[in-house]
Amino acid sequence: MSDRTTAQQRRVWQNFLVLSETVRRETARDLQEVSGLSGTDFTVLATLASAEGSAMRSTEIARALDWETGRMSHHLRRMEVRGLIQRCRDAEVDGRAAIVKLTDEGLAAYRRSLGPHFRSIKHWFLDGLDPERVDQIDVILQALLDHVQHTNRTKGKEPS
Repeated sequence: MSDRTTAQQRRVWQNFLVLSETVRRETARDLQEVSGLSGTDFTVLATLASAEGSAMRSTEIARALDWETGRMSHHLRRMEVRGLIQRCRDAEVDGRAAIVKLTDEGLAAYRRSLGPHFRSIKHWFLDGLDPERVDQIDVILQALLDHVQHTNRTKGKEPS
């Protein structure tokens, strides 16, 4: 199999990069304007809201976002100051593991942001696709995700 790419493949890749960055930037901007949450705030809150007991180790959150633990720690500190999360030590393990808990204020902020966030996703992404194309892109994106996860497993990497 050749490592060379065709002009069409390079165009597809470039379009993917521009589209993904533009949609991410615009939806994050909309989210910030409407709710005061950054895209990362929203992702952390969503991750915690779906976790058992609305709590996780900070290292698990960092892994879920594919962030370095130091960067995650700084972000969590800013979220804690704003009352969105609470950090504590896991006394059940060894007292050193940092546990992050969703506060009532954080859950309320997350819930308030859901509607506006999904309207933004619809505006910037889904409205550009007719229903038939949504089905097609769903299949394509799942195939690409499966490929990436399989490739990570064969390289011994844990999927994000």
